[in-house]
Amino acid sequence: MEKKTVKDHLENLKTSFEGLNVQLHLGKADAEKAFEEQKANLRDWAIMMSSKIDLAKEMNQEQALKIKAALEDLRVQAALGKATSKDLLKQQQEELKRSMEQLRSDIDLVFATSKEQSDDMLEDLSLKLHDYQVKFDIFKLQLQLAKMEGEQEWEKRKKEASAKLQEIQKDLEKSAGEASGKLEHFSKEMSHAWKHVRKAFD
Repeated sequence: MEKKTVKDHLENLKTSFEGLNVQLHLGKADAEKAFEEQKANLRDWAIMMSSKIDLAKEMNQEQALKIKAALEDLRVQAALGKATSKDLLKQQQEELKRSMEQLRSDIDLVFATSKEQSDDMLEDLSLKLHDYQVKFDIFKLQLQLAKMEGEQEWEKRKKEASAKLQEIQKDLEKSAGEASGKLEHFSKEMSHAWKHVRKAFD
């Protein structure tokens, strides 16, 4: 498999940010439909990544089994049927968040204990997980907080988040230019940027 470049990662990031901006502007009914669609995407992604874990060169068997178990837990949560009530929706969101945070913790542990830069597959898993975490953070706001705090509050948060996305995208484009092909540095920049995006939806 051809190794990804800074340019490849930046293009993927642009696509993700464009999708998040579209999601921010969904109405309640469309957000509920998109929530179910993203659950299906997350389920399929968890299955695909689980089948690739054994190919990751930077993980020992114990680490691989731990991440596969976290992916399986995430798949199970994402495979649950449609939430038919507010309480069920809240429960599903909480369980999905818990599962994603467990997977994030396991991935971060591999990065922390690897002596060398982790390979592309693990980088892709980590960055895509950031993307999913932000998507589901937005759904939480759209389907719960906006309803409780009113449309005015949601509009304010939406504008703030949209501005933050644009600001982070510009910063990453600048970092990509400065990275000059240094993928390890840029990957760390992207991971840091995703954490800032998530803070916009806390």
